[in-house]
Amino acid sequence: MALVRFEQAGEIARITLARSQAGNAVNPALIADLGAAVDAASAARPRSVLITAEGPNFSMGGDLKHLLAAGEDVAGELERMAQGFHDAQLRLIDIGVPIVAAVRGNVIGGGFGLALTSDYLLCSDQARFSTGYSRLGLSTDAGVSFFLTRALGMRRARLLLMDARFFAADDAVALGIADRKLPDDQLDAAALALAEELAQGPTAAYAAIRRLTEAATTNSLAAQLDLEASEIVALARREDVRAALSAPLTRSKPVFTR
Repeated sequence: MALVRFEQAGEIARITLARSQAGNAVNPALIADLGAAVDAASAARPRSVLITAEGPNFSMGGDLKHLLAAGEDVAGELERMAQGFHDAQLRLIDIGVPIVAAVRGNVIGGGFGLALTSDYLLCSDQARFSTGYSRLGLSTDAGVSFFLTRALGMRRARLLLMDARFFAADDAVALGIADRKLPDDQLDAAALALAEELAQGPTAAYAAIRRLTEAATTNSLAAQLDLEASEIVALARREDVRAALSAPLTRSKPVFTR
């Protein structure tokens, strides 16, 4: 995994884009390494995942030099790259624990999609975001249209996708795309602290909350109520949850095993 590193630190799985000399641009080798890092993270059974990147840019998006080298097969190459990237994203979400992304510099295209896969997105005050695709006559991949539409609504998401403008960290927070803006020299420590905090929390409940909020966008009220009942009852069967119910009465801190 030369272009994406996996490290296990306690109960945190850390995935780091490591193609800094090319702005962490996405090419087939990076996609393969991302998939391998996600699989390693899944096998480690962490309680949170932290996604970071080396260098001044989180990701410049797709590697245009690589795509140009494909010549007339650029469509086929894009298809293969998108499939591999999407598979890695889905496996990342399937780990079922909170995901924290820490981004700085340029966050473009597929790199933007990877950052949006997270549950918590922290950004440096130097971060710049762009969907990027339409400037090249393309639509989107990496779930960018999915995540932005859910976060912003159809009209605002469509605007960002069509004009592909760059927007700053303050705008990302104001739009609700990023959760916190931090001074660049504080970003890494803050992201690690958040990942550590989440790893000590009720990660089984966090996974249920993710499933519930995803289902809420398409479920009827009746279906959502049924799903809520199913999820909360399943969690209540856990021994650590039953113990946690007494914590407010005993003024103790609950301890969760998962």
